[in-house]
Amino acid sequence: MSGIDHTVKKVSDEALAEMVQSISESKAAALDVVGRKMNEAEAEVQRISEQQRRQGDALRRQIIGSAEMTSRNRTLEIVEENLNEAFSQALDKLGEATGQIEYNRVLKSLVREGIDVVGGSSFVVTANSRDQQLLQLIVGQISHDQNISLVRSDSRINTVGGVVVSSADGFVTFDNTYEARLDRIKPELRKQIAQFFSAQA
Repeated sequence: MSGIDHTVKKVSDEALAEMVQSISESKAAALDVVGRKMNEAEAEVQRISEQQRRQGDALRRQIIGSAEMTSRNRTLEIVEENLNEAFSQALDKLGEATGQIEYNRVLKSLVREGIDVVGGSSFVVTANSRDQQLLQLIVGQISHDQNISLVRSDSRINTVGGVVVSSADGFVTFDNTYEARLDRIKPELRKQIAQFFSAQA
């Protein structure tokens, strides 16, 4: 082999070796990049999957919570409707009882309770049209028994029964009509009903 051929072969072999080395290094680098990207892709898939699971759980909780709230609200509406119906029926029954003999005792008790709440020594009592005569009799009895100034108002109130007691100066008033008494016990009844439903949940 001539010197030129030998030199060409040597250069050719070195170039080939460098090329093989470069390809080998490029392949290793490519495999490393592919490996990293695969790991990143897998981590991203897991992250997305976890995010979707959390979103699904949150949506499920939201749907269940919304359904429970809707159910609870509807239950409370039904309870309120029935409570109002019960109070309406109670007022009807109380209205029927105002014509009976014991109503005298009841009305007197309502006047006395109003006097105790308002306080003082001078009072004005107001009732509906039907109870005016009976109220005048009661006013006379209580004024005498308790040694106070108690007068029947010329005004009339729209009520099934009961009275409104005011201080003579009108500064303090206590509504002791049947409607007002029922309204005062409604919050406690609602509370008891709510506690009952909470215990059932």
